[in-house]
Amino acid sequence: MTTSGWDDDDELLDLLRTAVRQAGEPTPAMIAAASAALSWATVDADLAALTHDSLVEAAVGVRGASGPRGLVFEGSRMAVELEQDPDCLIGQLVPPTTGEVTLLHPGGERARTEADEWGRFRFDLAVTGVVRLRCSTSSGVLLTDWMRL
Repeated sequence: MTTSGWDDDDELLDLLRTAVRQAGEPTPAMIAAASAALSWATVDADLAALTHDSLVEAAVGVRGASGPRGLVFEGSRMAVELEQDPDCLIGQLVPPTTGEVTLLHPGGERARTEADEWGRFRFDLAVTGVVRLRCSTSSGVLLTDWMRL
């Protein structure tokens, strides 16, 4: 392999276009490799651990759980408080700050919403199954543990 021509952007782009055309349609292995590569996009995110789950507290009590499920995830700079109702998932960033909150499932992004100036956000859909939240604010990105709702 020679290094000549690598200072020419147009030539490099032509070589990349040729390589993409020759590769053809993405195979399942290509898609898995691309997905694994993109997983590094959150390597610098603050990972938030589950510190409170009202279902766990209800399990040790005498009576069954009543009302919405409450969860708290804590990271090093921020926390996320959640409440799960049958038809929505509401939450708040602590300390309160604006930002974008993304609901993720194992296959990718499911929904996205904005947190207001008090850190409040809401997903107006029934949220079930395995999910996690990515909270992007001016102070960084917080990524919760996976949770089963």
